[in-house]
Amino acid sequence: MVFLVLPNANAEVQITTSKKTYNYGDYLSISITVSSVTSGDAIMHIINEDGTKSSAIPVQIRNTTTNITSPNPFDKIIFKEGRYQIEIEYAGQKDTTEFEVVDAGNTVMPFASNVIVPQWASGTISDYTLLKFLADKDIVNLQGHALKESIKIPSWYKTNGFWWADKKISDAEFASGLQYLLDRNVIS
Repeated sequence: MVFLVLPNANAEVQITTSKKTYNYGDYLSISITVSSVTSGDAIMHIINEDGTKSSAIPVQIRNTTTNITSPNPFDKIIFKEGRYQIEIEYAGQKDTTEFEVVDAGNTVMPFASNVIVPQWASGTISDYTLLKFLADKDIVNLQGHALKESIKIPSWYKTNGFWWADKKISDAEFASGLQYLLDRNVIS
């Protein structure tokens, strides 16, 4: 009797997160490991506590280990505090892992800051627009400052905007610098 062994077309898949608990402002970092690289992308979903699944997120698998960091940090508007599950499917195989999002009270720049701050730093939007955006999101406190179209942030502070966009300074450092300038009436 002759046995014919065919190669398995399915690749085993495993997903892990860099941490089990993330704070607002942290970036989700995951690692996807496959036993062999086949054709096609992996499909990832993030599932909240209610069982609601995100849209399918395609992930290119070109090596046996693929590391991904989200382009945006966890934000209160998009992610409520609680437990989440990540589901990955690749070559007919599935794996899941869990993580939790908590509010540790960190200063976190609001969603869309990654667009607004670089536009402000490059002069595309006004000082007024930046401060209104940040004040409306409770990132800076205007404390009796009248927010007028003519409000001026010192031009040298735009360097901090570029540093923030390049992740050279934290959300808290950027926001506290603006708050300091407001508190000392440097911004008028």
